[in-house]
Amino acid sequence: MKTYSRFLESGLNDKMDKVVSDEIKKRKLTRFPVNATDDYKMKKKKNLVFKFPTPSGELMFHVYLRKMAPSKGQPKGVMAFNYDIEDK
Repeated sequence: MKTYSRFLESGLNDKMDKVVSDEIKKRKLTRFPVNATDDYKMKKKKNLVFKFPTPSGELMFHVYLRKMAPSKGQPKGVMAFNYDIEDK
């Protein structure tokens, strides 16, 4: 069972994930972005693709992308993403 604070936290994370996913699609980097926020090894300088401001404009999203290994039934153009939020 989720506590009230964990419920609010997960709702906020879902919104941030949606904003980042929409920005990736808008920039036409991939058709099918997959959230990989558990993959901390991915956050390297070589995987950093772009930065963009949060909707409030106070912070910056740093977005990392990597190609996923192909698997049976997986459509073409699937990439995993991860992001950090930092001050401007």
